[in-house]
Amino acid sequence: MAVEVPMPRLSDTMEQGTVARWLKHEGDRVVEGDVIAEIDTDKATMELTAFEDGVLLKILVGEGESADLGTPIALIGSEGEEVPETAAREDDAPEREPAAEAPSERPRAAPEPAEPPASEQPPASDEVKASPIARRMAMNAGLDLRGLAGRGSGPDGRIVKVDVERALGGKDVSAERSAAAHATAPAGPPTATEEVVDATPMLRAVAQRMSESKATVPHFYLNAEIDVSRTLEVRAELNEALAGEGEKISVNDLVVRAVALALIEHPKFHRSWNDGKLVLHKSAHVGIAVALDDGLIVPVLRSVEQKSVREIARESRDLAERARAGKLRQSEIEGGTFTVSNLGMFGIPSFSAVVNPPEPGILAVGAAVRRAVVEGEAVEIRSIMAVTLSVDHRATSGAEGARLLASIKSRLEQPLLLLA
Repeated sequence: MAVEVPMPRLSDTMEQGTVARWLKHEGDRVVEGDVIAEIDTDKATMELTAFEDGVLLKILVGEGESADLGTPIALIGSEGEEVPETAAREDDAPEREPAAEAPSERPRAAPEPAEPPASEQPPASDEVKASPIARRMAMNAGLDLRGLAGRGSGPDGRIVKVDVERALGGKDVSAERSAAAHATAPAGPPTATEEVVDATPMLRAVAQRMSESKATVPHFYLNAEIDVSRTLEVRAELNEALAGEGEKISVNDLVVRAVALALIEHPKFHRSWNDGKLVLHKSAHVGIAVALDDGLIVPVLRSVEQKSVREIARESRDLAERARAGKLRQSEIEGGTFTVSNLGMFGIPSFSAVVNPPEPGILAVGAAVRRAVVEGEAVEIRSIMAVTLSVDHRATSGAEGARLLASIKSRLEQPLLLLA
């Protein structure tokens, strides 16, 4: 008997998923654990694996189409098994015709000219197989779907969003009209130098979470300057020693290690506000912000206080590479207890970051800048790194935040402590 493959929950905030690409096609044999599709969630593009052995009998949601959580997107069954008629998506089924009226109640219509045979008529626009979003976009743009009939990129030539966008030259007209309709002031159509496009699910999720954070989390900010001259020297020595093994330590790996040790040392900071209660964290699960081509994702390093700098470096590099390739698992983007966001590699001297609830804080790390520093009676050139700690004031206090930041600073200024 055919088994439905539902749209899975691949992130804690996901409400819908979009099929980015089917890696298996109808008729292909699949084994439990095979990756059968890539799903765009609100956080990343993630892999969907099969939970049954069998044959992919039917794809119900085509590439570029979205579906709510739990909605069947495919059927897996035995080879040669007949696909149930109920498997067709509602928008694939022909619309019901209105019930016929009783002859006595229907006025006699004047005779009409005979229509040409059905074989000579083009299909009506509403008879063309197309997804709901494709129909809406075509209607808004005045595009006749009959011109794309049978040539869509969805299953059985079904027209999906990407086909309509291609026909319109890449413009999403529904997004343009929606933006205009919700504008606070009257706005004309985009000019020749402007383009309005849909935000990706990830960008929408980031926008929503950051808006909620700034609106509901009482932030306070603590700034510090850290002399990382010795840290840079130790890093250079480590990388020279590891060169033959193909490993490399980044400044961020050392920062993450310092943060984790400081969090364990200061449990009154390392806690989250949860509806009037405090959740105490026993292990430091540190998120590392990774910039993508069109968005941001924060994979999480688990129990960092138990890991060496080399282990942190290996795991961080692996997570960042898989994040950019859209290969992260759900468990790898959830459960963080603190986040490090580093823009130093872009030359940003300092910045403030927004707390990612329910985490109690986030450390914004700037670039290490060489500058003159007064040491006693002498002036020396040192490498100074500015950091800003953003804190949820419900979870902890200014004094606890200051203690945490002092602990991070102490470890980075005496980096041998990170190797112990």
